[in-house]
Amino acid sequence: MNNRKILGMAFVCISILISLANIFSVKMTGAVVGVSVKSSLLIILSFVFFFVGLLLLSRVGKGLAALVLTGATIYAGHKIHKSAKEDEANNQAKVENVNEIVKITAPYWKDEGRFQRTYRWDKILDETEQKYELPKGILKGLAMRESYGDPLKLNSRKDGGAGLFMFQPRIAKHYGLKVYGDSNKSSADTAHGRQLKELITEKKYDYIKMAKVDERFDIRKSAEAAARYLRDDYNKYGSWDKALSAYNQGRPAPNAKDTEHVKKVTEFQEYYNERDKKDYTYIAQKPNTKGYVNNKKSKGKR
Repeated sequence: MNNRKILGMAFVCISILISLANIFSVKMTGAVVGVSVKSSLLIILSFVFFFVGLLLLSRVGKGLAALVLTGATIYAGHKIHKSAKEDEANNQAKVENVNEIVKITAPYWKDEGRFQRTYRWDKILDETEQKYELPKGILKGLAMRESYGDPLKLNSRKDGGAGLFMFQPRIAKHYGLKVYGDSNKSSADTAHGRQLKELITEKKYDYIKMAKVDERFDIRKSAEAAARYLRDDYNKYGSWDKALSAYNQGRPAPNAKDTEHVKKVTEFQEYYNERDKKDYTYIAQKPNTKGYVNNKKSKGKR
């Protein structure tokens, strides 16, 4: 059997596998482009591989087979690019929609304000807590403590901490997050803090753009990293109080439960869990660093 026939059989087999994946609703993700491959694209890819495989198995000249393969590749690439653009637009819409669903009325610094901003990400944080078997509300309480529930928050001391969970560069990288710049510190890095301030101003506080260049601003990815960090420290120290204390200062304090950080996170955790049960009315607002609101009134009910 010559090489062309072997390649043709391989293409046909690939087309069958893609078809089976589509039939059984397997979600495939392109590792290079990072987009979800839709059912329609799977059908196209299956057809392309099958058709090219038949050409290779037949006696059709190599030139025509190469031409078909090139055309098929260009067409598939176009569909993937279009899918990526659609996904980006959908992600933008989701971020905008969540700020229409969850409304903010309370001042930025108040407990209720922290709750309202954090509640925008309730579904993501719920799923992450359940995935890593964390106590209910602990990620929410941590976000309320660290960033007031603002995913575009920079540490007020301009020390390089950033995002919903105020990760420093080294820890963020350790848990697989992409970090802007070349800082690798786990302590204060004011130069990196200034870089982030300039970047976020340049990007005009656009969440989608910031999440692309630094994943500490990506809500789901940063929540996953924070959950893994807490889970690792819990496994190491055997206590959620100690895990929270270690999250704050690298290793747990001897009296972890009595430290200001742990007490505040626990307080916010309890506040969130209790407040989460109630109905409320908010005023629509998109995220910003100053917590200002507009006058568009809307009701929300949980």
